[in-house]
Amino acid sequence: MKRLKILFHLILLILTISCQYTFAQIHIYYLHGKINEEQGRNAVSEKFGKFELDEILKQLNINNSVVHCEIRAKDTDVKIYAQKISREIDSLINLGISPKNITIIGASKGAIIAMNISDINSHNINYVFLAGNNDYQEKNNDWKFHGQILCIYDLSDGIAGKNYNYWKEKPNYSTIFEQIEIKTNLGHGFLYKPLIEWINPTKEWIKNQSISK
Repeated sequence: MKRLKILFHLILLILTISCQYTFAQIHIYYLHGKINEEQGRNAVSEKFGKFELDEILKQLNINNSVVHCEIRAKDTDVKIYAQKISREIDSLINLGISPKNITIIGASKGAIIAMNISDINSHNINYVFLAGNNDYQEKNNDWKFHGQILCIYDLSDGIAGKNYNYWKEKPNYSTIFEQIEIKTNLGHGFLYKPLIEWINPTKEWIKNQSISK
């Protein structure tokens, strides 16, 4: 009897979580950087400090939303993983979730994955690219983005602090393309904390696909 009671409560918990996932109206995907592939959820950089992943996810959460964040395996192939998330987007839309209520946020390597998703998935969903552009990406990719695009780059970022003019001016299928320049003097480490400089416009983009100017 005791085992049946435990099993009943376990099934009830699973059903509750499943319902929350299915009936949430806003779905937010946060795609982390390479350091989390290498070190996991509690990654720490010698140069930039602790990657505050849990706090970032907490800050990104808004009413009636679910935030998806899977810790990827080390050396994950960006194109293969982009296909995986693209299929999940298709599944959500098939379940009745409106494209405008799905947002992909990619940081560093996660931004490269997000860019690949935007290239292959034609649904008009929202994207936020954080520190994802440099000369190498422009030279080695031929992306044509779909959806509503917001790009955020930090002038102090020596890794991926380049603006996105190349992609904005290149022929693509995006319906909105905006970018924000910030300067935190934290270099690439601005991604490691839920700074208002990028958190606030990201949340505004999730809700309204617009930014305050």
